[in-house]
Amino acid sequence: MRHTITIFKWEMRKIITNWRKTLVVFLLPAVLLLAALNVFPMLINYLSTGHLQSRPVTVVGAPESFRDFVEESSKSSFYTFTWMDEGFEIGDEDPMSKQIRKGEVVLCFYATKNGEVTDFDKCVHEIYYRVANNYTRKDLSAEIGAFYDHDSYTSYLQAEQFRQDMVSDYQDYLFDALGEEYQKAGGGDRWLVNDFNPVTFVMDNRATANSAAARSIPAMMILLMYYCIYSLSGELLASSRESGFLTKVYLTPISEISLLSGKLLTVVTISTISSMLTYLLLFISSWINRTNSAFSLLPFGLFLTPKDLLLSLITLIVAACMMSALCFGIVFKLRRMEDVILNLQVPLVLLILEFFALMFRPSQTLGIELVIPIHNSMMLIRDIFIGRFSYSAFAVVTVVNLALTAFLLMLCVRNTDGMIHISQGGKDDNRKWRK
Repeated sequence: MRHTITIFKWEMRKIITNWRKTLVVFLLPAVLLLAALNVFPMLINYLSTGHLQSRPVTVVGAPESFRDFVEESSKSSFYTFTWMDEGFEIGDEDPMSKQIRKGEVVLCFYATKNGEVTDFDKCVHEIYYRVANNYTRKDLSAEIGAFYDHDSYTSYLQAEQFRQDMVSDYQDYLFDALGEEYQKAGGGDRWLVNDFNPVTFVMDNRATANSAAARSIPAMMILLMYYCIYSLSGELLASSRESGFLTKVYLTPISEISLLSGKLLTVVTISTISSMLTYLLLFISSWINRTNSAFSLLPFGLFLTPKDLLLSLITLIVAACMMSALCFGIVFKLRRMEDVILNLQVPLVLLILEFFALMFRPSQTLGIELVIPIHNSMMLIRDIFIGRFSYSAFAVVTVVNLALTAFLLMLCVRNTDGMIHISQGGKDDNRKWRK
């Protein structure tokens, strides 16, 4: 144990005292991936709609109040509006249907009085007038409908974002612009629970933000964690063996288990800190996104309870142990530096593919996924974010990953030849001095 702590302190001191290495390991990957996370939705929007800077929305039968609201709203800059005065029919060959299938949102205004179509603004004004005068006859109807491609998850997200950005604020605008009769009758401003109870405000935004973040943050943290582990494993083991330094350490009285444990503890500690810094950056990114930009995958209000944070941290540490043992196993199995780097990069490529795949997966976690290494940690953290967490799933993921960690480390201890550098001249017999 004493040798393990000594090796851990020594390796940590080497990394921390080099500020360039510290920056690369801790901060740079998180910043780059955070930038990519904000650029990716714009790319998807361009591929699906052909628009890069704004999202297209067609508005049918818009009243003057909505046109005025669009001119005043700061969030309208996220969208490109096409105005239509006449209605349309949805059919397989209809041009509007083709636009919807491409990802466009169509917004329709519809108002009736006594079953006949009437002006939307006049209808809303009269509804407020009747409420102010306790007139209960129900022959007025004012509705706002949105059409989007129900078979496309990205189209659904765009429609939901538009509802939050524009439609919800427009309802408040209608009250101020057309509800003066109700206000004169004593209605006044509506009582808002969020102004009275900030906790309610946080929790309401948390539901939407956590659901959106669950599609990207868990995979992002695991991806950056493996990148950190892969880099450190290559340096602490493969490069040290290539230079012959690991062989010299191996020839000292320090046991193989202490040597591996010290380096494993170093890799797990640094990768966990790096992953938590990533979460901190994403958390800050969410809370400064007060406008709920339509181009962001992190809506305002991301928030995890202390219990959620603790469970996520434990899951990350266990995943880091398993991925570190995997990288150590690859280093010990292969001798040529080129082969080591190539094989360490294979899981990284797979994690990148899974990172993008999980963005478009709305379904629940399947039981079989809990026994798939690395993937199970992503799914468990994802369930913690969206509130579907269960202690049984947490236990299964923890046991599976720790058991695999122990198995891989046992293979490394048995294969102590993996610590010895073999020169080009032939087999190195330094192992006899160890005996």
